[in-house]
Amino acid sequence: MEALLIILVLAVAVLVPVGSVLGFLAFRRRGDQAARMASLEHELSVVQTEIAGLRRQMARGDQPPALELDEPEAPVVTARHLTEQHPGPAAPSTDDWAASPRPEASSASDSGKSSRLVRTLKENWMVWLGGLSVGLAGIFMVSHSINAGLIGPVQQLIMALASGLALHAGAEYLRRRNQGADQVFAALAGGGSITLYAALLAGVHHYGLVSPTVALVGLAAVSLGTMVLALVHGPLLAVMGLSGAYLVPLLIGGEDGSVAFVLAYSFLITLSSLLLMRYVYRDWLWYATLAGALLWWLVTVSSAAVGAATAWYIAGLFLVFAILPGAAKVEVPRLREVLVSLLIIWALSMDDQSVSSPLFWSWLLILPVAALAPQSRGTLWFLPWGAVLASAAGWLGYRARSGADSLFPTQMPLEQQDSFLSYLIAAGVITVGLGLWHWVRQSDQRRWASLTFLSPLVWLVLGWLLIHGSETSVTWSVAMLVIGGVYGVLAWKMEALERYRRGVVWAVLAAHISYSLAAVMLFREGSLTLALSAQFVSLTWLARHYEMPELYLLLKVALALVVARLTFNPWLQDYDATVHWSLWTYGGAALFAGIATLMAGRNHGIRPWLEGATLHLLVLFLGAEMRHWLYEGDIFALEYSFTEATINTLLWGALSLTYMVRARASQSLEWLYRLFSWILLGLSILSYLTLVTVHNPWWGDSVIGDAAIFNMLLPAFGGPVLLVLVASRFPQLAPRLWSLCVAAACFALFTLLEIRQLWQGSEMGLSFGVSEGELYSYSVVGMLYAIAAILYSTRRDNEVLHKAGMALLGIVIGKIFLVDMAGLQGLWRVAAFMGLGLALLGLAWMYGKTRRTPESS
Repeated sequence: MEALLIILVLAVAVLVPVGSVLGFLAFRRRGDQAARMASLEHELSVVQTEIAGLRRQMARGDQPPALELDEPEAPVVTARHLTEQHPGPAAPSTDDWAASPRPEASSASDSGKSSRLVRTLKENWMVWLGGLSVGLAGIFMVSHSINAGLIGPVQQLIMALASGLALHAGAEYLRRRNQGADQVFAALAGGGSITLYAALLAGVHHYGLVSPTVALVGLAAVSLGTMVLALVHGPLLAVMGLSGAYLVPLLIGGEDGSVAFVLAYSFLITLSSLLLMRYVYRDWLWYATLAGALLWWLVTVSSAAVGAATAWYIAGLFLVFAILPGAAKVEVPRLREVLVSLLIIWALSMDDQSVSSPLFWSWLLILPVAALAPQSRGTLWFLPWGAVLASAAGWLGYRARSGADSLFPTQMPLEQQDSFLSYLIAAGVITVGLGLWHWVRQSDQRRWASLTFLSPLVWLVLGWLLIHGSETSVTWSVAMLVIGGVYGVLAWKMEALERYRRGVVWAVLAAHISYSLAAVMLFREGSLTLALSAQFVSLTWLARHYEMPELYLLLKVALALVVARLTFNPWLQDYDATVHWSLWTYGGAALFAGIATLMAGRNHGIRPWLEGATLHLLVLFLGAEMRHWLYEGDIFALEYSFTEATINTLLWGALSLTYMVRARASQSLEWLYRLFSWILLGLSILSYLTLVTVHNPWWGDSVIGDAAIFNMLLPAFGGPVLLVLVASRFPQLAPRLWSLCVAAACFALFTLLEIRQLWQGSEMGLSFGVSEGELYSYSVVGMLYAIAAILYSTRRDNEVLHKAGMALLGIVIGKIFLVDMAGLQGLWRVAAFMGLGLALLGLAWMYGKTRRTPESS
């Protein structure tokens, strides 16, 4: 009875799907034959019509046109007929691989590709759905038999394997009998492969009847066989086999599978797909393979701690993606996308490893793999450096994640430091050894010299951060200076060797960086900034002496780092107010930038960068020194007083103008510098409005000083006048007319405040009243300003300034009549009117003389 049940189940599992497919094929063939008969009838009627026309022409004695015989009108046939005559993308034969063109970048090809996809979907949706149903049936058969316990484990496994093999046998039999491939046959074969995948995985995880080693061998055989058969059956089998292989473990389920087995299984599938692409490459197959491989990496890291299997898996993927498809098959941008993605995943995996028991030796695998990849010697030269930086970033992220209260990396536990030190030594030996080996073979390539000399510095910095910590250390600093001396000696020796002369600059640069790292390990705060600023001079000299423009990029980075540090970092850290550190930090940085500017050539492209940085640092130096003297050494006092608003107005306004200068010098970053300039200009305007409203001496309690003119009013209200006048030279920042009008208004306010201070001293509040002398001073100064504006505008023919001067003159005259002379009596009133009249007459005479002079000339 049990044998009968097994035979019945096998018959249902194998014969029914195969019989259904054969019936579908017969129905489809009948429809194709009917369509072909209709096409032949149409062609016959066209030929009969042409023969009748030719007979009529010959009866009239005309020459028959040969063109109509050579190129008859194309008959209207069915899609199936067109597919058989002209194999295209929708053809169900193995010619699909060769006939489907590679995607082009033009919009016409994209529209054609989408229309072809829609047409193919309409014609073959039933075939695809049938193949998917067959594959799911095999999976569900295994899953249901496991859950229901209908038959024993051995019988279940045998039944699943037999079903998969039977489907493959049926597909091959139909292909041979019909003497050609069809998508229906490919769908049957795809269902068979999926069923075999499910059976072998279930045999390992659920039944325990198959050892992992045997299962991996079987899965490898199925994968390779599927990809080989895809060359015969067409791309549909590749799609079903690949997608099914990656998704079957998710559908089967199970909790007993180890990470190593799952990743080994995924690696075998990826390897099979890449081997197929050595013969037939398609973009969709390339990206589908990558997506499936990364899917199982994501599943494993989400469900279990990262172990050695993950490191081996990613390194293996890097190797097979770089080697197997071949350079002639895969375009460089696509290969770059994949390899860079794998380096990022490598760093993320290192970051996600166990805190208590991290791996060390397994994380060395990516270094030789990346350095020995064929692409590292060509267009993807950055791969070895990418592996070094990805490893360093992974360790830093791992230790930063270990520190719960800080985002900065913490020290390695004491019991792990020896293993980590061994890792660093091994990594240094691998990178230096491989870099030197490549450099000897390709001495004209600078990349290998950079890897040989600079990569050890990365491992040294990593060791300092994770073993000693980021605190200062005389020992580490002296060690870095010694290493820098060794690099200097190597540069001196190599300069005499013609073959290795290209590596001299990298040795000198490594010595230079060693000095910078020694400064970082020894100094802090202002001293560190000054030490970093010294690189401006050395980098400029190196770039000019060795004629390496690449070093100018490092110089720009150093400039940006120091400028950002002096602009923002002092506000975030505590500095000793008892030490005059701003003088030698801000002043020293500006001095080094100025020296580098003088060393750079006048017409060199780096000169505007150095000039802009020098201006920026000079403005910061002046602002810091002003705050130092005003706040008794406490440069970063947390208050916003009258003095603070004055300094910010001048500092932000000067920085805004500085960025406009840098915008003129830059080409690629012009828009960014202009944006910064507008932001700083807005901040300066807000600070000035604070002075005019909140801290105005007319009603505030600001301390101005008793000295005439040279008091706090000069920088607070006189300085902005100069800034606005300079801003008028930059129409991109603000329209020139607007700037001049604002400058005139600011100057008028500055004059009124200075007159008030001259008569009242530091107590300038309006509550103290206005004396007669102060009242007359406003009129006299206003009259002088109006006269000067009218005369200057007449000579320069400036109509706007002339109108402004006349308006000011009218205001002053009105004030004199209505305010100043209201309290005068007797001779004082006579004298006042006499003086006003004489002043107006003198102005009229000078105005007329000024107008006559241009006319006579």
